[in-house]
Amino acid sequence: MKKGIVLLAVIAFLSSKLSGQSMEIPENVQLTSKEDYKKQETLVLKGIDWIHETSLDKDKEKRKEVNAFLMRWMTGSPSVSIKLVGGIVPMECGECLMSFLAGWTKYSLENNYSKDTIENALAGVNRFIGFYEKNKNLLKKTSEVKTLLKKKKKGKLKKYIASKF
Repeated sequence: MKKGIVLLAVIAFLSSKLSGQSMEIPENVQLTSKEDYKKQETLVLKGIDWIHETSLDKDKEKRKEVNAFLMRWMTGSPSVSIKLVGGIVPMECGECLMSFLAGWTKYSLENNYSKDTIENALAGVNRFIGFYEKNKNLLKKTSEVKTLLKKKKKGKLKKYIASKF
């Protein structure tokens, strides 16, 4: 019983530390060469985690700043290439789209610059679904979202994503 209580206390402490992490984007980040993009990968991963863990109704100005940095990095990155495909990309919701792009990017970076379109897209959709579920009271549920949620619940998400490519 004591082990369970101690474990819960440790998990609660670590969770509060993660969600309370500060996120600072340095001014004038250079993104002109391949090396510049490589140097910022740690900051990109930290930003991705921050936007996923921080509720949409908190730190709105910081979210705009982090999203802008991530979008700038993602659109210019020579090492990560994202494919947008209808039916799996939540285009009607900017924050949902950002979460999808972030999930794709995180998976690619953490898996040796993965070029596996299906796995990258699956990671993007799963990241978006997690983000959506945490913020559903602040987001509109579209038919696209409903379909993705159903496919995940039935264990058919990967197959569905593969059918879209």
